[in-house]
Amino acid sequence: MARRGGPLLVDAATGSGKTAAVLAPLLEHAEAADHRVLYLVRTHAQEAQVLTEARAISHRLDHPFLALGLEGRQKRCLLLEGVGEMKGATAEEHGKLCADRKRATHRMFEEGTLLEPPIDLPESGSVDLTDLDGCPYYAKVLQADLDRVAERFSEKLAVPSQFEEYCRSEDLCSYELAKKLAPRTRLLTAPYVFFFHPHIRKTLLDWLGVGLDRIDLVVDEAHNLPDHLRDLSTVALPEESIRRARSELGERGDFAIPDGPSASHLLEVVAGTVAELIEEFAKGDDGVLPPNALEDRLLQAVGGTSRRLDTWIGALVSWGEALREERRRQRHLPRSWVHAVGLALLSWPQLTDPAYVKVVSRAPRRVLEAYALDARVPAEPVLACHLSVHMSGTLAPLEEYRDSLGLGESARLLSVPPPFPPAHRRFLFDPVSTTRYEELKSDPDAVPRIADRLVEILQSLPVRTAVFFPSFDLMERVLAAGLQSQLPASTVIETRRATMGDLWRSIEGFKRGSPEGVLLGVTGGRIAEGVDFPDEELEAVVVVGIPYPKPTAKREALRAYLDATAGHGWEFVVEAPAQRAILQAFGRMIRSENDRGIGIVLDRRAPTFASVLPGLAPITNLEAEARSFYGRRARLTRASSPPLTPTALERPNTAPRAEGPSPGP
Repeated sequence: MARRGGPLLVDAATGSGKTAAVLAPLLEHAEAADHRVLYLVRTHAQEAQVLTEARAISHRLDHPFLALGLEGRQKRCLLLEGVGEMKGATAEEHGKLCADRKRATHRMFEEGTLLEPPIDLPESGSVDLTDLDGCPYYAKVLQADLDRVAERFSEKLAVPSQFEEYCRSEDLCSYELAKKLAPRTRLLTAPYVFFFHPHIRKTLLDWLGVGLDRIDLVVDEAHNLPDHLRDLSTVALPEESIRRARSELGERGDFAIPDGPSASHLLEVVAGTVAELIEEFAKGDDGVLPPNALEDRLLQAVGGTSRRLDTWIGALVSWGEALREERRRQRHLPRSWVHAVGLALLSWPQLTDPAYVKVVSRAPRRVLEAYALDARVPAEPVLACHLSVHMSGTLAPLEEYRDSLGLGESARLLSVPPPFPPAHRRFLFDPVSTTRYEELKSDPDAVPRIADRLVEILQSLPVRTAVFFPSFDLMERVLAAGLQSQLPASTVIETRRATMGDLWRSIEGFKRGSPEGVLLGVTGGRIAEGVDFPDEELEAVVVVGIPYPKPTAKREALRAYLDATAGHGWEFVVEAPAQRAILQAFGRMIRSENDRGIGIVLDRRAPTFASVLPGLAPITNLEAEARSFYGRRARLTRASSPPLTPTALERPNTAPRAEGPSPGP
């Protein structure tokens, strides 16, 4: 495959060794053909895992090679990390500031000025951006012995945290050092955006000194890629941005647009029009906007022609660009909200059917969006690579992924059977319960019944158990309906607003805690898709309901678009995401051939997914099933708890909470 090239789609269970199985032959091929392996990931934890695997593989190859993990400069900048003004800076804004300081550094070198890190911080611990001239950390990179550094990291491949630790200890800019070392690398790991954002991809290829035909691409957790590409191509016009643009204009002073209204009046009209469209077309949280509604309403409000309106909006963009350059010369963050709003308005008329749908949203933010329906255009560079491997534990249905990205009929599809002993997994479903929206809405006893059933299930499972709900809202309703009063005091509950630090501390406590511990989260959330629980850290997972995606205007438009282009809109947009969410949740408990677990779907519709849940059977006597499955460990069963009564279910839980986030309101 490596010699022939082209796309390969791999669906293989988490823990089955995909990373090593793909990396080993690709690295051998890349060495022989002088290619670069670019391994795209979603999270920093995945980067570390890939580089750890590469370290093990490197000992078996004839020649040492250099491998590095790339991250955005914002995450690695030692100079600007203490600058309050940089909070929320975009990659472009950060890049402009960085370029200015690099030029100043070269100039200071020519003048013989000595730059010594670290910079002196004021007593407050924060830095004023205007006080910074040049970059001592970049200066250290210019003076570094790249041969020695490359040899150091070729002999012992470093995960990103180790590379950053070395750079910090040596006062080196890790971002600029990685750029200097990039042409010497055989393997690079990076977030998706490094390849799929056109400007960043061009920059990356310039660093490497190769064309796409010498890139061997790997996309990990590839089931996320189609939505990532759609989001990358979507253009948004949030009310908050318009508000900030008006404030910016008020602070800097109004100006007259030639043959048109004043800039402040034009932005006032834009703000009023956007608010009006949201109120008129958002049915519930969102709704579809007629394709030309924004342009037509703006023309009605200010008069003129479409060409004249474009000229007026162009004047906003030019004013905003001038402001950005002025702020840049003054050593401030080169940002202009007027510029951002103007660019969105200029591009809006070009984003048309069938590739885009215009939508309005009230929640989670008030915004107009031109939502990209076609992921094939931003995916085109994949086909220019020598080869691409797209893999995930939940990539099936492979045809849906292939067609969504336009990879063509020649793409090879590979489904790898799980390597784990079938006897180590058991899938069950409740033939009575359901989370169907209609029943939850019409039956006041539906949610309390789910709470009662969960209590029975948890008392029958003698092991650490995770319960994943389709939404935070349903989880909170079930907790309030009686579940919370029956949970162990050590229960950990994922909340909407929990920081990653709090969440990780809670999860580590759960892993080390009681063998009867309970973990509550949501399908598609940070725990259900981003945390591993090997061995006895997690041995049972309950998925409450079928996690069908929430119906939205975007999703309905995407379903109709895929119906028209591929003929499988419902399967691709509704069933496939639900299947992936279920498999991701169950995948938390089976990470190796030695792991064991029972997976339960608390919904009578579960047989729809029987093809991916081998041996799926209805629950009969769960206590007996658990005793048989877990063997000697069944003596830990919670079945000895007091019998459930309506009074017990209604009694509030007064036991102390575990460290970590508590359930939200």
